[in-house]
Amino acid sequence: MESLLSSFKQFKVSRGFNYHYFFSPAASGKPTLLLIHGFPSLAVDWHNQITFFKAKGYGLVVPDMLGYGGTDKPEEYTLYLHTLLAQDLVDILDHEEVTDAIAVGHDWGSRTASSLAHLHADRFLGFGFFAVGYSAPNTSTTYDQLQALMTKLLGYNNFGYWEFFASPDAGEVIPQHIDSFWDILYTKDTRIWKNNMCPLGAIRIFLETDSRTPRNPAMDKLHRIYEKEFARASYKGPLNYYKVAVSADELEDGKKVPLENYKVEKPVFLGCTKRDVICVPAITQTVASQFCPQSTVEMFDTGHWVLSEAPDEVNEALEKWIGSIVA
Repeated sequence: MESLLSSFKQFKVSRGFNYHYFFSPAASGKPTLLLIHGFPSLAVDWHNQITFFKAKGYGLVVPDMLGYGGTDKPEEYTLYLHTLLAQDLVDILDHEEVTDAIAVGHDWGSRTASSLAHLHADRFLGFGFFAVGYSAPNTSTTYDQLQALMTKLLGYNNFGYWEFFASPDAGEVIPQHIDSFWDILYTKDTRIWKNNMCPLGAIRIFLETDSRTPRNPAMDKLHRIYEKEFARASYKGPLNYYKVAVSADELEDGKKVPLENYKVEKPVFLGCTKRDVICVPAITQTVASQFCPQSTVEMFDTGHWVLSEAPDEVNEALEKWIGSIVA
């Protein structure tokens, strides 16, 4: 991963924030992939994809998202609304004079990719989503209502942990119980999430009691980088994504999208994670059947961290889909 560092650049977007991003220009006839990470990650979350697609001549734009790594980290959570983040990424593409682009997100990066599909669809050949699927704009469903809805659909509340991550003291609690934090995020047995992460208050209890669980070895390399980076930079910027998610500002942000833009007419790739009890494939596929008429679904036998758990399968499936839409 160290070999990638020389290809990172800095650019100040129209909102005045400096973004740190990996850039590699496309070879003739190849599209550029905009790879958008989630929580709590960095651009290097995509290192397996960067190495694979760069070698094949694809262009790459892979930012540290706002609040992360070498990118600016404003404190005000409303600066992290996804329509604003989407415009930041378009600014970077404009700066690099990228034309044929494909946006691909993982985790919260998928939510930002959805905003790109809502408001900048003309700039992209297609959209890819890993773990978290396409999200239609939400203009009315509050966080409490969302929890009740998901409990009715799944039999359990898969989004209860948002409450802790959005709480005022989460940025202080996490470093005080850091081993437990990385244990629960990168647990080897993803079924643990259903009882120790999903219910309201469960993750706070797990952390504050210094509970432990074996980690997924696929995340070892990234974990060493992330633990050092977040110890230096704090978790407060990344946690703003959850403050947005539980806020009324998110509902107002959704109102910026015209109704006719809810449906994504461009090709869509859905990388579903079979053993993910939070980002449940059945929900992802149901939403896509309503809003993404040109969707391709690939099921990966992994937990949430599919980019690291099954890198070869991810690269193969993504390249096959890209080939089908640019042929």
